[in-house]
Amino acid sequence: MAEEKITLDNNCLISLEKGERDSPEIRKIIDLHDSGVIKVFITAIAASENQRGGKKHRKFEEFEQYLRKIGCDSCFSLNPIAYLDIAYLDHCILSSSDLVDLEEQIHKILFPKMPFQYADFKKLYKTDPDVIHKKWLNAKCDVQAMWCHIHYNNDIFITNDGNFHKVSKKPGIIGLGAKEIDRPKEFIRRFNL
Repeated sequence: MAEEKITLDNNCLISLEKGERDSPEIRKIIDLHDSGVIKVFITAIAASENQRGGKKHRKFEEFEQYLRKIGCDSCFSLNPIAYLDIAYLDHCILSSSDLVDLEEQIHKILFPKMPFQYADFKKLYKTDPDVIHKKWLNAKCDVQAMWCHIHYNNDIFITNDGNFHKVSKKPGIIGLGAKEIDRPKEFIRRFNL
């Protein structure tokens, strides 16, 4: 299992910060990374998600400070697709039709009832046109996290978000190239820790 590439999603970072029930397992995953047993990656799109209290990071450097605070600053980064007002300029990649095709396929599996395009979401829900709606942004960030995992050919996506583990969704995401999706405890069981 050495040198497996692990993608840790934003919900795991939040669990670590709050000291939630699965934070000991997440800490062990980071320790395995720090000892060189595995490589842990965090998607740069995690910086775009609403933080505790509904705030957003004004600059990517604030997200880097947050990672230092929770002990994840040694993890590698994966850059998402560039989207205006969502991604950070130096921490994203330019889009192409094949990249967006994969993203849309992931979106249709994870959020089948939510419009993929924000313009369609705004029309449907009549939201404030000047602020990206929290619900749509959260979905976009989840989709981009999985997109990064698949695009960069990582091995195991670790999340405690139940949406990724649903029987109606997990096989489809794996079929797109996710390989494996584990909860933190499931992943740690592999190491008998």
